[in-house]
Amino acid sequence: MAGGMGSRYGGLKQVDSFGPNDESILDYSIFDALKSGFEEVVILSSPKLETYFNDKYQKIFEKYKYKLKIVTQDPSYGLENNKLPTAREKPWGTGHAVLCCENVINNSFSIINADDFYGRDAFKKILQSLKYIEDNNIQASIVSYLIENTLSDFGGVSRGVCKTNQNKLLSITETHELKMKGENVVGKYDNIEVKYPKGTEVAMNLIGFQKSIFKKLRYEFSIFLSKNLNHNKKEFLIPDVINDLIDDKVYVSKTSENWFGVTYQDDKRIVKNKIKKLVESGKYTSPLW
Repeated sequence: MAGGMGSRYGGLKQVDSFGPNDESILDYSIFDALKSGFEEVVILSSPKLETYFNDKYQKIFEKYKYKLKIVTQDPSYGLENNKLPTAREKPWGTGHAVLCCENVINNSFSIINADDFYGRDAFKKILQSLKYIEDNNIQASIVSYLIENTLSDFGGVSRGVCKTNQNKLLSITETHELKMKGENVVGKYDNIEVKYPKGTEVAMNLIGFQKSIFKKLRYEFSIFLSKNLNHNKKEFLIPDVINDLIDDKVYVSKTSENWFGVTYQDDKRIVKNKIKKLVESGKYTSPLW
């Protein structure tokens, strides 16, 4: 998913340079996904970046004989008989972003954020989880991270805090302003301070689905529109869809990878240094492609 606006970052994070040869975070995620066994990539783009992604990646994918499709997040897609409100500026959210890809995805799939660095072990685990949910008739899976491995040094962040039991998701709670305080992570839920120990699992939008999820997304988006069509900032979000699936079962696989991303402009220097160390350790070539 590369259609975001990067309002807090102050720019388009999904195309910014972080690697030694101007590689984006998305470059490393695509590289890790393909090395882990994925064979096809769908980039969900904003209209303004469609040409950029096409020019950048088509030659690379032709060279390595992988499949690439680029889809734009059309704000009118899926509105059915509703008219797009003229005051709407932001996209409809991550749930709508995935729905926009329904016509180019023909099997089980995983979603990621283009501006998040997940680590190769996480891609291996989400791919394994797809096979598991197919074999066990489960609609969705997530890879969870340890909360302390996902924080920013420059301010509070929002995370989906998970409760799990034997690889089954019991709940996921969107919690805000999370940051390290002593030996715990503190944040706010419904404006009430909450505290979590190290080792608490969080979801980072590394999620697997069976193709049948599109039927549910279309239905849930129609309900969302009936309530929020003229609300300029409300978004149809994937975590809300995951919460609806919990009673049916959502499979969880945990990784100890260090997730990192760029919420704030000050995060950029930290991310560049982390990638530089990974390159120097030999985990990634330079240039990457």
